[in-house]
Amino acid sequence: MNVSELYEEYRPLLFSIAYRMLGLIQDAEDIVQDVFVTLQQQMPSSSIRDTKAYLCKMVTNRCLNELKSVRRTRLQYIGPWLPEPLVEYQDDSNPAVLSERREEVAYSFLVLLQLLSPAERAVYILRVTLSYDFEEIAESLDKTVINCRKLYSRAKQKLLNEGRNDILWEPYPTDHAELAQKFSQAFIAGNVAEFLHLLSDDAVMLTDGGGKVKAAINPIYGRDRVIALLTYSIAQRPANARALITQINGQQGLVILVAERITHVYLFGYEPGTQRISRVYSVMNPDKLILGMKHLISF
Repeated sequence: MNVSELYEEYRPLLFSIAYRMLGLIQDAEDIVQDVFVTLQQQMPSSSIRDTKAYLCKMVTNRCLNELKSVRRTRLQYIGPWLPEPLVEYQDDSNPAVLSERREEVAYSFLVLLQLLSPAERAVYILRVTLSYDFEEIAESLDKTVINCRKLYSRAKQKLLNEGRNDILWEPYPTDHAELAQKFSQAFIAGNVAEFLHLLSDDAVMLTDGGGKVKAAINPIYGRDRVIALLTYSIAQRPANARALITQINGQQGLVILVAERITHVYLFGYEPGTQRISRVYSVMNPDKLILGMKHLISF
């Protein structure tokens, strides 16, 4: 199998690892490309014993290096740092696309991964979303099995400490399309009263403007305060704005466009055991609304 064939076979898997690790689309794509350039230049594929493990190890280690290099930048970031939203391909006839879609993880899970150290994140992603055993993880990260188990336990505890989040840290999207659609329709119609029925009492809203657009620099806690911010956002919406309800990161989300430029993306996390939204994520940083939206169909 040549490098081109390997790229076609493993690119979706490797991109999923890099995107979950970094939360940035272009950086994830660059790392995957770099891995295959290295593979072609330095190591004939025929000499690799386990191609999948080798490629996953290369991607994971490059992601760890990248996270270390951007640590200072992330600490200086203005307001909450949210992952880039990723709109899915709109092609249900393509088996490769459907495979990628089935492997998508919930956006709220990606947000929680930001709480983990790079090493904890790598172990948790490989263990939970790719079902690696600890021996495989240890080999990928050049660590001992015992160390990997400790990192996994520490990561799991950090996520559990976030509180009542057994849905939020569930890695795969849950079926709340109707609830997300009701929220989106209420937002589009300016029906603020409907939010009272859709949001949990302890709802939290995170807005990511990156210091480039006006956004709350701290999380907004409580249903009433979240509704107040949503009401303000609706009131400030330009007359020529339009809204699209579409699939983003494996779940239904809301996209706001002004003059055909995306200005807001809303995604959601859900309260366990109820039909309530417990997290509202609003991505407004224009740098994060370009690549993730490139597959958006114009309606």
